[in-house]
Amino acid sequence: MKKILALILTLFFISHSVADEKIVGAITLSIGKITNQKGEVLKAGDKIFFGDEIISDGKSKSQIIFLDETVLTIGEKTSITIDEFVFDPSTLDGSFLATLNEGSVKVLSGLINQKNPEKLEVKTAAGTIGSRGTEFQTIIDEEDNAQVLLIGPGEDNTLGLRPGAVEVANELGSVLLDTPFSFTQLSLNQIPTPPVEITQEQLQQFQNFLDVKANLDVQDVESAIKEGLFDDQQISGNEIIGEIVTTALNLSDGGLTFDQIAEVLGVDVVDIIGEEGQAEFENESAENQIIMANAEGGDGLAYVLRYGGTNLGETTYGDFQGISSGTYTYTANNVNMAATTGTGSGTFSGQTIVNFATQEISNTYSGTISLDGKDAVDFSHSFTVDYSSGAAATSLDNVNLDQFSINNGTGATASVNLNIPDDYANYQPADSLYLGEAATNFSNVQMNGSSNSPIGSIGNLSFTATQFVDVGGAHANSINGQRTGVMPSRN
Repeated sequence: MKKILALILTLFFISHSVADEKIVGAITLSIGKITNQKGEVLKAGDKIFFGDEIISDGKSKSQIIFLDETVLTIGEKTSITIDEFVFDPSTLDGSFLATLNEGSVKVLSGLINQKNPEKLEVKTAAGTIGSRGTEFQTIIDEEDNAQVLLIGPGEDNTLGLRPGAVEVANELGSVLLDTPFSFTQLSLNQIPTPPVEITQEQLQQFQNFLDVKANLDVQDVESAIKEGLFDDQQISGNEIIGEIVTTALNLSDGGLTFDQIAEVLGVDVVDIIGEEGQAEFENESAENQIIMANAEGGDGLAYVLRYGGTNLGETTYGDFQGISSGTYTYTANNVNMAATTGTGSGTFSGQTIVNFATQEISNTYSGTISLDGKDAVDFSHSFTVDYSSGAAATSLDNVNLDQFSINNGTGATASVNLNIPDDYANYQPADSLYLGEAATNFSNVQMNGSSNSPIGSIGNLSFTATQFVDVGGAHANSINGQRTGVMPSRN
């Protein structure tokens, strides 16, 4: 199942090359019809030049990433002109000025705004919006009235981002939005209204402009993914793709099978899950194939989808051994589980604490599970892994795990050392035990906009409970759940 996280992250790899000084950015996603002022149709990978006007038709969406990592998400029926873009990558000095002529745009500020908080500005007919290092969205209606929403992040956010604000002004006055989801309105003849918390109805209006799920052709989505987001080093934060993938992999809505994922990627199923996984997959029912192909995402995965980062690979013994104090805590609560073989269901919660002073990883997994139609049973199990003596270059992948029995009547647990294959006989449906396996794996990802160390910045918590047909190890009933991409709290 861990391969699913690697698969999802692969969707967001993209690199940028610049051969012309007039180039200011590139289209990272184009759905529907996106054109420039020359009438040229723009697709993912096309360059954006100083002075370009980007225009989206109805039912069309686009996203642009600029050289300083500023990201513009453009809604339908929108026109925006790039009036000024100056950026020195060696000093991070620069300025960014754009004019929103109509429609809606969401702005995620980049390195220019990080170094120079007053150097990113969006003009409208009603007034100006000056970013102070944050994320905001604005809408212009047919009468040139403007609405501005500060999205965030706020103080003490869990994503490691510096909080910011938005100053909204015209000739009549100005207001400062400095609380996430605060909102103002203005027009040529109206001073910006005092900031208020946005209503659900108003928030829905903002979201509708950027809604990528409605009225989209599946082939358009697949084409956008294929054209725009395949390279091998840099993860590019992309909100539209993030929403598509999150929606596509939503277990409650059915989700995608590995066959469908492979088709989008242009590879074979065996390239994603290996020969053994493919053989197991092909023997499953259509319902179970969907379940096997889906996983629940955590805040780390959400961060990567939105803001991007650089994937540095699996965490090694040496990575953790090189940190001498403090703790990382990875938490997953109420993760849904589903049958991957036979029948069963449940939920689990997990907490993993890496103690760098003692060089130990402590884990507690608990939950409620049922296999083969039996009554649900509650369980709780803890285990500790010492990583002090491992070879520095060796990956911790599949090291921090434990197999244990679960009494299907009392929920009592006990760690086991399986004598394969004979011990499988203890976990057949007629017996009183399930075989549980809990695991937390770690990955190093340097996340854009975060000063946090990349070591162990993403954790994967998973739990499986299994019964067997016989001592041959064939599954009779098995359930699995996982939370991918969990960011640790750091103390």
